[in-house]
Amino acid sequence: MTIRWCGEACDLIHDPVSGALITRLTCSIMNNINIYCEQPYTSPDGKRIAYTRSYGPDPRIPPYQLCVADIEKLKVAMIEPVVSSFLVATSAWSGKIYYLRPNGELIRVDISTLEKDIVITHWNIPGSMCFDTVSPDHRYLVGVKRTETGGSEIVRIDLVEKQWVVIFEHEEILGHVQFNPVSGKDILVQHNRHQKLKSDGMRIGSKETEEFTTHFIIDCEGKNFRQLKVGPPYTAGSTGHSGWIADTRKIGLTVRWPAMSEDEPSARFKPIHHPLHPQGNFISIGPQDEKPSVFNAPEHLFNHVNISKCGTYFVCDSYKNGIPGPIEIVVGNIKTGKYRTLISNCGAQGGGAASSHPHPYMTADNKNVIFNADPYGICHVHAARIPDGFLKSLE
Repeated sequence: MTIRWCGEACDLIHDPVSGALITRLTCSIMNNINIYCEQPYTSPDGKRIAYTRSYGPDPRIPPYQLCVADIEKLKVAMIEPVVSSFLVATSAWSGKIYYLRPNGELIRVDISTLEKDIVITHWNIPGSMCFDTVSPDHRYLVGVKRTETGGSEIVRIDLVEKQWVVIFEHEEILGHVQFNPVSGKDILVQHNRHQKLKSDGMRIGSKETEEFTTHFIIDCEGKNFRQLKVGPPYTAGSTGHSGWIADTRKIGLTVRWPAMSEDEPSARFKPIHHPLHPQGNFISIGPQDEKPSVFNAPEHLFNHVNISKCGTYFVCDSYKNGIPGPIEIVVGNIKTGKYRTLISNCGAQGGGAASSHPHPYMTADNKNVIFNADPYGICHVHAARIPDGFLKSLE
């Protein structure tokens, strides 16, 4: 297939608060999405990112197209016309993306070189499996599939032996599985307690059961279960958004705020936090910790999370202004406790569709924050250039 690079980018504004230059990288009339923020789909040098696009509200549900954007050259290219897997998988910041073609081929593409390899010529991948995460040595691909009873199975595919096995089972919903991006020894798992998934994709549960979402860690064999003290009775329930803090064996995540479950829209985004952690809702915790460390940022209601490759910074979207209303993107230094607004209004609407979620993440070189925005109803992928001295001011 011939790769054709096109110019779609447009510089927009310098943010009035931070001075960051905001560049829209895409302009296709299809919805474009940066896939997800927890495991960044970027090259090791930070110069290229992967994204997907389709006419649907979530361009991660097949069929969709897989594309690449070059941040320095401000060019984009479509590298796979039809992807048939739920999501694409990666090892964070490796730039190597795994996906399924309609003919059953499992493909690996390196977005730095655009070279493709057929990893498996034809494999009976479980049809309901979501592609999620790849070990840093690129030996294993791990995802989650729904069971007939509405529970979950964590599936590990050996990319060398061409075999797959269920390594963990649970009667409730599991998701957002992530390999430790440095060691690859452990896998972080989100657990939606008291919830199951019906065959039509609807959840069996209620708003109340969302309050019980938590996380646990298993090893690559599905053993050595370690429960994190997240969710009741330790904290408010997890939002489900989390990430490894480099190789510290700790996790950074956001938890819910009390008004998040209220039916009245005007009340949902008041910056009031749970009594267990009134100073904020970004926390960090490891398996041996009796309680989490809470990042002191009481005026922000953080949602999606990315931890920088170096493990020093986090970047989150903040819903403190309410919906509809400007969504900020904030960068914090986990070690010093300092934080600043990078983008005062990212332009995302923050609705039900994934294409309205900012999903901010930092490139491997800490020079750009990549995010989605849909101010006019079509989602585009953007880059915010982190100004000189911005990260130093958080030291």
